Amino acid sequence: MGKRNGARKGARRSGNPARRQAERLYSGNVMGERMYAAHSTADRSAMQPGDVIPVSVPELPDGIVIRGATRADAAPLVPVIRLADPDNPDGSWRALGSVIDQSLDPEKPTYARVVEETSSGALVGGMLALPATWAFTHPMLIGSPNVHIITALVACLDSLAVVDQWRGKGVARALVAEAEKAAGSHQAGKLGAAVLYVTHEPELTDFYAGLGFTLSPDGIGIPTPAGLICHGPIKSFRFSVKPLRTGIQMEPMATPYGRQLVVRGVLPVPAR
Repeated sequence: MGKRNGARKGARRSGNPARRQAERLYSGNVMGERMYAAHSTADRSAMQPGDVIPVSVPELPDGIVIRGATRADAAPLVPVIRLADPDNPDGSWRALGSVIDQSLDPEKPTYARVVEETSSGALVGGMLALPATWAFTHPMLIGSPNVHIITALVACLDSLAVVDQWRGKGVARALVAEAEKAAGSHQAGKLGAAVLYVTHEPELTDFYAGLGFTLSPDGIGIPTPAGLICHGPIKSFRFSVKPLRTGIQMEPMATPYGRQLVVRGVLPVPAR
């Protein structure tokens, strides 16, 4: 799945959905792992349940901009996105052209952003946010109309990377905020995602906790009218989740797959 060493430190990584699905039966449980829940700075006093939580994108350093990816970015973005998953031959970089095409379609909940160096035009960072495609192969959802609803309401921060010389300058934080803003916004007259999750190495736990994500060592569970559906665990990885709308509740619970973070409010279900 890739090295976890100093050479990769700073590449904000979530992995590849297909590879994660193949490894879903491995446990990533670590006894005594503490749960993180950073406080949000957003003023929600006048907000109603279901409202999109405002996102403020941090100011970028001089010399770079974040913009939407174009088809012309596909080739130069490949080596950047590969930094997020360098040893995975099936990483998201392989389908980058298709992902960018989908991101250009306002009907699809797929978002691709690049960080461009203004002086040279070089791409020095990138981010891919995708729908929860694992739902299409979940045994409890095959053939269910809920599968399309869940893929739209649960967003995945699939890949995020910044090249060496621009790390430690707040670029990765700005890219995460861009993912939240894009995935949670109303697009083409439709409601955006309710939550954003990321699969990451344990050493990135504090990074995501500092951005308001809550940690789950063993994956996520989503209550649906058909029952609780679970995604994860994945060996050596953690899941961190952040609500994008008010009214979302998250509770760590024991499930058959480990101690997962159960996310309520994504779909309407009967009261407990």
